[in-house]
Parts: sequence; structure tokens; C-alpha cells
Amino acid sequence: MSFSNFIIYVDESGDHSLTSINENYPVFVLSFCIFEKAQYSAQASRDLQDFKFRWFGHDSFVLHESDIVKRRFPFGFLQFDDIRERFLNDLSAVLETTPIDGDCSCHTKMP
Repeated sequence: MSFSNFIIYVDESGDHSLTSINENYPVFVLSFCIFEKAQYSAQASRDLQDFKFRWFGHDSFVLHESDIVKRRFPFGFLQFDDIRERFLNDLSAVLETTPIDGDCSCHTKMP
């Protein structure tokens, strides 16, 4: 069996309704990242797992942007400005060094 050398992650954000657009958030975004599998396993997944170990002691939590911004479980500790700043800077550093193929970019600083 022949497999691709690449892995693609796709995610959406915003209002996906075509009939009732949310006036407060009239945006829909579909984004994706393409990784070369060798780089993904050697660096990207390792770095994200290390990040989760640093902040949670394990790697089972999912990093949902809305949970992070709203400081919902397990991100309640982000209510403290100094801790939130260190967390977001650490997460941004991981994303900035992630090897992504092509011109797409996941390099974003969150508020």
C-alpha cells in the first residue's frame, strides 16, 4: 500500500450558517496546515506534546481556542495575567517553530 508523505489538518471557525448569519460574528474561516510526516513526527507533535506536559503534566487536553480565551476548564489558571502571558508566549513559540509546508501559516498570537 502506498501512502502520502504529507498529513493535513483542517479546522473551521466562525458562523457556518448560510441562512442566519450571526451579526456579532459574521465570519467563517476554513484553514489548514500541511505537514511532511517525517517533520510532523520528529518535531511538530513532539513539541506540542512537550508543551502540554509543561503546562498540564500530561497530553490529553485539546487546545480549543474558545476554551483558552474564555478560560474554561482546563484553562482556568489563565485568569492570572502573568501566567496567561507565559502560557500564550510559550504556545506562540511552539507554533512559530512548527515546520509547515508551503505558504500556509498557523503562526498566530492569541489575545
